Parts: sequence; structure tokens; C-alpha cells
Amino acid sequence: MHLEGNFYKIDSFTQKEENNYSFVVTILPGHSIYEGHFPEQPVVPGVCTLTIIRECISRILEKEISFATIKECKYISALIPEENLSVAIDITFTDTTKVKVQAERADNGQAVLKLRAEIR
Repeated sequence: MHLEGNFYKIDSFTQKEENNYSFVVTILPGHSIYEGHFPEQPVVPGVCTLTIIRECISRILEKEISFATIKECKYISALIPEENLSVAIDITFTDTTKVKVQAERADNGQAVLKLRAEIR
């Protein structure tokens, strides 16, 4: 399932260093997933956050990837879908199959997620 274009959009994509990339994405608040997660208090599902990260890594590598193992995935704060909710995602390749990811709200720098994973 691809979420780009209907759940989020990429605002910017830059290569900061040889193995370090940065994305800024905007979460689109009107998606139907929030009808079930949760109708009275919508929250961006964790699996959707991981899918956004996976799609960003696939864009960098120019091929579809999946997570082989997730060594660490720590959600630090919830994302509430609202107008202009942007998330800055910093992706670092520690070798050809390992990534370290940090995500934070772009407007205030509040940490959202830390991830260490192996990809294939």
C-alpha cells in the first residue's frame, strides 16, 4: 500500500551528506483512516508513520524496500492530524542495509519517533 499522495505529500527531499537524507512531509488530515483511528480523537497510526519512512527510503534507493528487522522503534509523541502538520524525517544509512531514522514536527522540533532498522 502506497500512502504518498493520499495520506501525505513530500514537501522537500535533500541529501545532507553522503549517507544522510532529509524529508519534510505534510500529513493530510482528511484521510478516511481517521474514521477508525479514532473518530473522536484522530491519531496518525504508527504503522502509517513506518510506511511513510519506508516510502522515503525507497525513494532514496530508487527501489521498493521493506523492513527486515526493526531493532528499535520508539514513539515519543503522537501525531494529531491537523491542517499544515509537517514532519521532518532524517534518515541515515549506517551501512548498506541498516538505517537510523529520527522524525520530529517541523514547526516546533518536537520529537516524534526514533527508529533503527535493517532493510531489504
